[in-house]
Amino acid sequence: MLEREIVMGGEESGGIGFQRHLPERDGLLNSLLLANVMAEEGKTLGQLVADLQEEYGEHQYGRIDLDLSDEIKNGVIAHALALQPGDPVFAGMPIYCQETLDGIKFYLDNPEATTKPKAAETWLLLRASGTEPLMRIYTESCSKESVAKLLESARAFALGE
Repeated sequence: MLEREIVMGGEESGGIGFQRHLPERDGLLNSLLLANVMAEEGKTLGQLVADLQEEYGEHQYGRIDLDLSDEIKNGVIAHALALQPGDPVFAGMPIYCQETLDGIKFYLDNPEATTKPKAAETWLLLRASGTEPLMRIYTESCSKESVAKLLESARAFALGE
């Protein structure tokens, strides 16, 4: 944020930082900005979230961490890299694309998304921690149920079940 024109940055633990403020997370500022939006709109936080979902569709997110040795983590990633587009490995949803930028991220063809306007793109990321004995599994989809199915399916994949 100090080197480029980045308006806002966030991290998975919920920290958010803003340009031209501290180049670090600031919970107090974030709370005040959110309270300001709520006051200007005359809406509760729940109403603001509902409005966003109405305009952009439902987006649900989930994450689990598995305590795995480096040997097992590496084996899971190697097995995941061997998957091909069309493979219905995770919750029966076919893979249509994958990325290997930071771990391996699968984009999945979720039949539930076809019934929802503006549905979130369904994806699943397997990421082996480089500093801890953890395999992190992340997913986003168009419903809480879909997220739960994907996390369970990915957990079983990682554990070889």
